Amino acid sequence: MPSSAYVGAKVQVLGRMTGASRGRHVVLQARSGRRWRRLVGAAVSHGRFKVTFTAPSRPGVLVVRAVAYRRGRRSVVSKSRKIVIGTYPQAPLPPPPLSAAGWGENTHSELDAGYIDAHSTLPVPVIGLAGIQQVVAGGGGSLALLSDGTVAAWGGNSWGEVGDGTHTEATYPIVVRGLSGVTAVAISGGHAMALLGNGTVMTWGSSNFGQLGNGLTGKGSELRAYSSTVPLLVPGLSGVAAIAAGGADDVALLKNGTLLAWGENRDGQLGDGTTVEKTTPTPVKGLAGVKAVAMGGDATLGGHMLALLNNGTVMAVGGGKHGQLGNGGTADSALPVQVSGLTNVTGVAASVSHSLAVLGDGTVMAWGSNADGELGATSTPQPCVGTEACSLVPIPVPGLAHVTAVGAGFRTSFAISSGHVFSWGINEQGQLGIGSTTGTRVPTQVPGLSGVRSLSVGVRHAFGTYELAALSAVLPAPDIEILAGPGSLTVKWASSDTTERWHLSWRQIVKPTPPWGPSVVLAPATRSYTISGLSATPYEVLLNNKMFRKIVTGTPTA
Repeated sequence: MPSSAYVGAKVQVLGRMTGASRGRHVVLQARSGRRWRRLVGAAVSHGRFKVTFTAPSRPGVLVVRAVAYRRGRRSVVSKSRKIVIGTYPQAPLPPPPLSAAGWGENTHSELDAGYIDAHSTLPVPVIGLAGIQQVVAGGGGSLALLSDGTVAAWGGNSWGEVGDGTHTEATYPIVVRGLSGVTAVAISGGHAMALLGNGTVMTWGSSNFGQLGNGLTGKGSELRAYSSTVPLLVPGLSGVAAIAAGGADDVALLKNGTLLAWGENRDGQLGDGTTVEKTTPTPVKGLAGVKAVAMGGDATLGGHMLALLNNGTVMAVGGGKHGQLGNGGTADSALPVQVSGLTNVTGVAASVSHSLAVLGDGTVMAWGSNADGELGATSTPQPCVGTEACSLVPIPVPGLAHVTAVGAGFRTSFAISSGHVFSWGINEQGQLGIGSTTGTRVPTQVPGLSGVRSLSVGVRHAFGTYELAALSAVLPAPDIEILAGPGSLTVKWASSDTTERWHLSWRQIVKPTPPWGPSVVLAPATRSYTISGLSATPYEVLLNNKMFRKIVTGTPTA
């Protein structure tokens, strides 16, 4: 077999000479075409030769042989051998940085749109982040994994889920302390998770039901003593390939295809055969060959877990009173049961009371509660809890094709179809992103987004990530914006209200958070105001009247 070498690398050739005698001068000849050429002289000892040379700068096949010279005569003294010269293997290119847009509830600035408001019914761009690889939505907070392996967090911070060592709400992205080499993130309710490149997991935020996985639990207490404002290592956990969080429960998918889970376990959703809280990672019984996992839940209300197996079937465990286990019944199960009739599944999603699966043919199946049309069906086979509509087994979601991913929130469902986002279900906070707060029972396209790569759905808000170049439509302009100037910030806004005076205040973004500073009262028709005499540090600006309240952030230029 031919040997190989990389272009420009040092190559050593050893060999035994045939018919050579003392006093001969030996060289190594080479050819890549028809003609032989002298390459380099060889060292000779005891009938063997040794030569080192630099491989050509171009890839190809080099044939070499040893040739001896004596008194003007030349003789070949070794067999020819082939050396394949190749290029160095290219390291895989990192995934391109993404942009993100969010919609839905924004009372804690969880959309990172640059302001605080009740909600946004249309997608608004996430701002202030570069190198986005993943964005995830939780309850009142959000996380972003960045291309340098660090994590940013923003939104509610009652339990320290921002991870900056405080309980101060973050109206803009803040770097989570002590994290590097992160490859995936997850968030739910008041706690968060990060998977590191070495297969270990860090958690932070609330552990009132043991969801930090380190033995700490408040057994349902809401005291902050049972939480951590900075990431902590989950002890004894390694070899993790993926993570998921839902309600007050967490699950880790190991590289060997098994699952470890911990947390509240109210409905048996941890799959260990009990409904007892688990404060450290505990094996999920009866599962192997798992390739993806989803956890849906709400602390104190219960939850369920879905496990997608390598053979394309799905197992479910936990709460079942809404039919969300998909096995034809409404009983809870503390051990995994098979979801009826599902094969060729490529992805799953779970919320507290319903489930979704995308199939290999690009269609979607749904089961569980249909109280607000989250199954995408105008009618369902049977009631489950009282008169609540539901389906005890998977049913097709009509009107969808070419689906690559699904997401589930509280009584909401989402799908990526040909790079576009479709949503259906409840919509009180604009969480469907369709431009209104009216719910829909049929999949409806979220306007302004194309080329969407991934989805993350929280309780009442959601994100889609996309490559900037793939954005084919302009996202709706925000109804308030802030423009930075030398030592100044100009706030501009749009509003149909012409009867109420405006109140505008500002303050520097520092810790501890100071009270709001000067307050300016503006006429009802005013739509812009410039604040001067500012330093080149970040500021928050509050604009409000009886019908309108938003906070925007900006930094004056020097």
